[in-house]
Amino acid sequence: MTRPPPPSFVRLLNMLNAIRQMSPFDTLNGEEGLLLDALIVKWHERDNITVSEVMADARFGSQPTAYRRIIALRDKGLVCLRTDSKDKRVKFVEPTKLARDYMASISEGIAALGQSPRTV
Repeated sequence: MTRPPPPSFVRLLNMLNAIRQMSPFDTLNGEEGLLLDALIVKWHERDNITVSEVMADARFGSQPTAYRRIIALRDKGLVCLRTDSKDKRVKFVEPTKLARDYMASISEGIAALGQSPRTV
């Protein structure tokens, strides 16, 4: 007896797990992953997300903790910090090529899910 194909949400979770097992995503802890996901949403909404804006978001812990998480993402090659040309005290968190490739992989995976046979 053959099993029916898995539902779309199971295929989506499998795809996301496969992407997250690739380096450097396999080295992200849960909090760093949540921060990266939140940054991806913010980057989609607008450009120029400041470090201080991220640090002020209570979801990411205290300000020093949030900053350490930003630095951890930077050290893993997922974000870069750009200094504002007008005010050197202001830094922006921007996606690197690796982060943009990660976003593209998710988009491609979701598109592939839409083309697969559907079961609920």
